[in-house]
Amino acid sequence: MDENSSVGLGHYAVVLRRQWKTIALVTALGIGAAAGYLGLTPGSVTASTVVNLNVITTDPFNPAKASSALLDASTEQQLASSYVVAQAAASGLANGDSVEALRDGVNVTTSANGTTMTISYTSSTPQDARAGADALANSYLAYRQGQAEERKSKLQDQLQQQLTGLQKALPRAGSSASSMLAQIGSVQSQLNQLSLIDTSGGTVLDPAAQNEVSVQPQPATVMLTGSLAAFVLGLVLAFAVNMLDRRVRDWYDVRGAGAGPLLVRFAASRASMPATGADLDQFRVVRERLLASSNNRLRTLTVIDETRNSRPSDVAANLAVVLAEAGTRVELVLMGASDAQLGVLTTGLQLNSHGAGTDGRILRSALVQSLTVFRPQCGRTILDADEFVTEAVRRELIGRESGQVIILALPPSAPHASRLAAGRLSDLVLLVGECQRTRIDALALNAAEMNDVEAQLAGTVLVPAGRRIVDPENPAKEARHREVVSLPTTVKKGAESEAVLAESAPAASYSESASRAGSRKSS
Repeated sequence: MDENSSVGLGHYAVVLRRQWKTIALVTALGIGAAAGYLGLTPGSVTASTVVNLNVITTDPFNPAKASSALLDASTEQQLASSYVVAQAAASGLANGDSVEALRDGVNVTTSANGTTMTISYTSSTPQDARAGADALANSYLAYRQGQAEERKSKLQDQLQQQLTGLQKALPRAGSSASSMLAQIGSVQSQLNQLSLIDTSGGTVLDPAAQNEVSVQPQPATVMLTGSLAAFVLGLVLAFAVNMLDRRVRDWYDVRGAGAGPLLVRFAASRASMPATGADLDQFRVVRERLLASSNNRLRTLTVIDETRNSRPSDVAANLAVVLAEAGTRVELVLMGASDAQLGVLTTGLQLNSHGAGTDGRILRSALVQSLTVFRPQCGRTILDADEFVTEAVRRELIGRESGQVIILALPPSAPHASRLAAGRLSDLVLLVGECQRTRIDALALNAAEMNDVEAQLAGTVLVPAGRRIVDPENPAKEARHREVVSLPTTVKKGAESEAVLAESAPAASYSESASRAGSRKSS
């Protein structure tokens, strides 16, 4: 499908991939329900006997109509399922089925333009079903024959009485004798034809033993129907759940929220400070993509945390570390950071106090020498510029040294005004989401707000649900596994140093600028 299509094939694939557990669960429940239905529902067996009906009429001397036209299908069905027929059939059954059971289990169907009839009987076993069908068929045919013989006997008696009367009146007929003889001959002819009428009710064409029985419910049909119905229901529920569940899961939700590309999705539920292993490689991937997005002129980066943990994620801090390890002087501004969060960073990054004042606290890393951490005081009155992006933070941005990168780390509790202010003052904005917890609407709102202040959204980073920073047990041992980065002693001047962030950052000059920054904060 093209880009203008409201829903592409990829959407269906994403929903099925996400909600396969829902589909599997509903399908399993459907299979279980079908199996339970088979176990709780008594099985029934239906056998059928096919008979051919002999047409018997009270006017056998008028064969103007076809035999099938002389049959009344409704009447014949009523007769076959009548109490009289069922009573006669019950008397000949060895299994003891009652008259009521026979009447409840019988079903009679007739052919549309023929004289055949199918008598079906439903019972609990194939033997009882076949015996019942044959008994009902034989009783029905016997009842028809008995009724036909009774009608034939009445006709014969009537004709015989008429013949006797004519014969007695013949001697006194006189001139009408010839006419009376003709009547006698006609009556005798009718008697002869009547004696030739077949009064049998019909014949059994296919006894029940020769026909296949029908078993209900059929296990294969019930299981297949239950499985398919549950699968379809599972598909419907999967799309409904996916539509109602507005939590972020992967790149598809990030893209749908307009929160830029998904830069990295971390897999580890526990983070270290500083990052190691696969996490370290992924943070370096984020670093390279951010530098590429800013054409290697990154000066200020805002990291907006949208996780739902009690503590902010480790993304901003570890991103500051990998930027500093690339030879860039980095200042991490932890706005709204708690003492517990700062304590974890202090232990992991070996932070030492480098000055404190009314504006906040400055710490410098002994592990990564080009990294400085600044925790500003939150705005205390309504006269402050912002609760998080305070006047002290803005002075840091104004007094930034050449080649220095400042990372503004906003916690999940940061209000929208602080996010807008930080985005407006930054070159790039990075969103941090938590899988299965962060709302898609929250990412969409952040993306829209950044667009409103014309801030460039670099993308989104996703962390696993419940990801937290683990305090290192031995910082000295951890330090041996990472290289302590020292800055070169020469200073590159001119446009080249402005174009390439990862190359020039003199240690002496940095120390002086850090001292000046500390003095500026103290004042």
